[in-house]
Amino acid sequence: MSSAPPPGNPSPASAAPSDVRRQHAVQDAMASVADMSELSVTEQLQRLDEAQQVLAAVLHRSSDLPQPGIPGVPPQA
Repeated sequence: MSSAPPPGNPSPASAAPSDVRRQHAVQDAMASVADMSELSVTEQLQRLDEAQQVLAAVLHRSSDLPQPGIPGVPPQA
């Protein structure tokens, strides 16, 4: 996922409504698991686990979603 802009300097993506940011999180998660055939099984499982966590957070509107700027989601350290 992309890095967050400096505080006080929002990007167009960070200014988007939360539902749009959640859609982007889903797109990014799905892109991260596309074409994994060349990766080791360990790397494949890691990517699938990360994608599953993002998708579950989006589905449940969880505050665990690593998307700074979504209402109720604290920024990552």
